[in-house]
Amino acid sequence: MRHLGGMGLFVVAILDGSPIPTLGGLDLLTAILAARHKEPWYYYALIATVGGVIGAFITFSIVRRAGEAHLTRKFGEHQGRRLLQWVREWGGSALILATLLPPPFPATAVFAAAAISGYSRRRYLAAVASGRAFRYALLAWAAARYGRHFVRLVRHPERYVGWSLLVAAVLILVLIAAVYMWRWARQAPRLPESASQAFPNRG
Repeated sequence: MRHLGGMGLFVVAILDGSPIPTLGGLDLLTAILAARHKEPWYYYALIATVGGVIGAFITFSIVRRAGEAHLTRKFGEHQGRRLLQWVREWGGSALILATLLPPPFPATAVFAAAAISGYSRRRYLAAVASGRAFRYALLAWAAARYGRHFVRLVRHPERYVGWSLLVAAVLILVLIAAVYMWRWARQAPRLPESASQAFPNRG
């Protein structure tokens, strides 16, 4: 796939978002191609994002027709229900987190739970696209900037456990903070209608 360049990356990205696992192959291929500087880093980030969203859409469509039995077969009844409850409670935040966390986190399982829980297709694709875009833009930029050193990190993450955990922790904390700020903004008290009528806007 590396010799196919962007086309090979596109195929791997579709597989990565589908029920067929790539075991981190998309991250590695994106980093390798971006580090070669044959094309701008954002070219590979865009291809990885678009392919990943197409793959996620395939997963969503297949699982929505299959229903809850799909999660039960793959994860068991108890784990399947817990996954569904988590997705229903956190919604788009769970989807974005699934796209940001590296393997072996089962992102496609979260995609499947969103499809079964009746999540809106439009909101599902928007959440997956935003998470994928951030992940692969950061990955491709770092590979283009730091070259073989960064590719070595992606290829052998077990050798850099401390750095890998630090980056993952920062991403998770940023996402959690953004989610809580968004929820706080939505739940902020508003002036009652009578108060807004008592103090009309004169500007």
